[in-house]
Amino acid sequence: MAAYTLQAFPHAGAAITYTQPATGTANTAVCGQDCALLIKNGSGSPITVTLVVPPVKTFDGLVLPNRTFSVAAGADAIIPLIDADYTDPATGLCTWGVSANTTVVAAEITTSS
Repeated sequence: MAAYTLQAFPHAGAAITYTQPATGTANTAVCGQDCALLIKNGSGSPITVTLVVPPVKTFDGLVLPNRTFSVAAGADAIIPLIDADYTDPATGLCTWGVSANTTVVAAEITTSS
Protein backbone atom coordinates (compact mmCIF):
# COMPACT_ATOMS: atom_id res chain seq x y z
CA MET A 1 0.00 0.00 0.00
CA ALA A 2 1.33 3.46 -0.90
CA ALA A 3 0.99 5.92 1.98
CA TYR A 4 0.88 9.52 0.84
CA THR A 5 2.48 12.24 2.98
CA LEU A 6 0.45 15.37 3.59
CA GLN A 7 2.21 18.39 2.07
CA ALA A 8 1.39 21.70 3.78
CA PHE A 9 1.96 24.94 1.91
CA PRO A 10 2.90 28.27 3.47
CA HIS A 11 1.49 31.58 2.28
CA ALA A 12 4.59 32.07 0.14
CA GLY A 13 3.84 28.83 -1.73
CA ALA A 14 6.10 25.86 -2.47
CA ALA A 15 6.70 23.17 -5.07
CA ILE A 16 4.45 20.10 -5.05
CA THR A 17 6.01 16.64 -4.94
CA TYR A 18 4.04 14.11 -7.02
CA THR A 19 4.13 10.31 -6.76
CA GLN A 20 2.70 7.66 -9.08
CA PRO A 21 -0.18 5.95 -7.25
CA ALA A 22 -0.74 2.21 -7.14
CA THR A 23 -3.69 0.90 -9.14
CA GLY A 24 -6.71 -0.53 -7.37
CA THR A 25 -7.46 0.79 -3.90
CA ALA A 26 -3.92 0.45 -2.57
CA ASN A 27 -3.14 4.03 -1.49
CA THR A 28 -3.77 5.83 1.79
CA ALA A 29 -3.95 9.48 2.75
CA VAL A 30 -4.79 11.64 5.75
CA CYS A 31 -8.32 13.05 5.87
CA GLY A 32 -9.35 16.31 7.44
CA GLN A 33 -10.18 19.96 7.05
CA ASP A 34 -8.36 21.48 4.08
CA CYS A 35 -6.90 18.09 3.00
CA ALA A 36 -7.22 17.07 -0.64
CA LEU A 37 -5.79 14.80 -3.31
CA LEU A 38 -4.32 16.53 -6.34
CA ILE A 39 -4.50 14.16 -9.32
CA LYS A 40 -2.76 14.81 -12.67
CA ASN A 41 -3.93 12.56 -15.49
CA GLY A 42 -1.32 12.69 -18.26
CA SER A 43 -2.95 9.95 -20.33
CA GLY A 44 -5.09 10.21 -23.45
CA SER A 45 -8.05 8.59 -21.67
CA PRO A 46 -10.08 9.48 -18.60
CA ILE A 47 -9.36 7.70 -15.32
CA THR A 48 -11.49 7.00 -12.27
CA VAL A 49 -10.37 7.84 -8.75
CA THR A 50 -12.13 5.81 -6.05
CA LEU A 51 -12.31 6.90 -2.42
CA VAL A 52 -13.25 3.96 -0.20
CA VAL A 53 -16.10 4.64 2.19
CA PRO A 54 -15.49 2.41 5.24
CA PRO A 55 -18.20 -0.24 5.69
CA VAL A 56 -18.99 1.15 9.14
CA LYS A 57 -20.42 4.26 7.44
CA THR A 58 -24.14 3.60 7.02
CA PHE A 59 -27.37 5.43 6.34
CA ASP A 60 -30.59 3.81 7.58
CA GLY A 61 -28.67 0.56 8.05
CA LEU A 62 -27.33 0.51 4.48
CA VAL A 63 -23.57 0.57 3.85
CA LEU A 64 -22.67 3.64 1.81
CA PRO A 65 -21.03 3.03 -1.59
CA ASN A 66 -17.49 4.10 -2.45
CA ARG A 67 -17.18 7.54 -4.01
CA THR A 68 -15.80 7.82 -7.54
CA PHE A 69 -14.48 10.81 -9.46
CA SER A 70 -13.68 10.94 -13.16
CA VAL A 71 -10.55 12.81 -14.26
CA ALA A 72 -10.58 13.68 -17.95
CA ALA A 73 -7.69 12.90 -20.29
CA GLY A 74 -4.86 15.39 -19.75
CA ALA A 75 -6.70 17.06 -16.86
CA ASP A 76 -6.01 17.78 -13.20
CA ALA A 77 -8.47 17.33 -10.33
CA ILE A 78 -8.61 18.29 -6.68
CA ILE A 79 -10.62 15.90 -4.50
CA PRO A 80 -11.42 16.94 -0.92
CA LEU A 81 -10.68 14.27 1.71
CA ILE A 82 -13.59 14.78 4.09
CA ASP A 83 -12.81 13.23 7.47
CA ALA A 84 -16.39 12.28 8.35
CA ASP A 85 -16.90 10.43 5.06
CA TYR A 86 -13.63 8.68 4.25
CA THR A 87 -11.60 8.05 7.44
CA ASP A 88 -11.37 4.34 8.20
CA PRO A 89 -11.67 4.01 12.00
CA ALA A 90 -9.25 1.06 11.96
CA THR A 91 -6.40 2.98 10.29
CA GLY A 92 -7.33 6.65 10.73
CA LEU A 93 -6.69 7.11 6.99
CA CYS A 94 -8.58 7.30 3.71
CA THR A 95 -7.99 4.40 1.31
CA TRP A 96 -8.13 5.35 -2.37
CA GLY A 97 -7.11 4.21 -5.80
CA VAL A 98 -7.02 4.90 -9.52
CA SER A 99 -8.26 2.85 -12.45
CA ALA A 100 -4.98 3.31 -14.37
CA ASN A 101 -1.65 4.78 -13.34
CA THR A 102 0.73 4.69 -16.31
CA THR A 103 0.80 8.48 -16.76
CA VAL A 104 -0.94 9.50 -13.53
CA VAL A 105 0.66 11.23 -10.55
CA ALA A 106 -0.84 12.40 -7.28
CA ALA A 107 -0.06 14.46 -4.22
CA GLU A 108 -1.85 14.98 -0.94
CA ILE A 109 -2.04 18.67 -0.11
CA THR A 110 -3.38 21.02 2.55
CA THR A 111 -3.49 24.76 2.93
CA SER A 112 -3.30 24.45 6.72
CA SER A 113 0.12 24.96 8.24
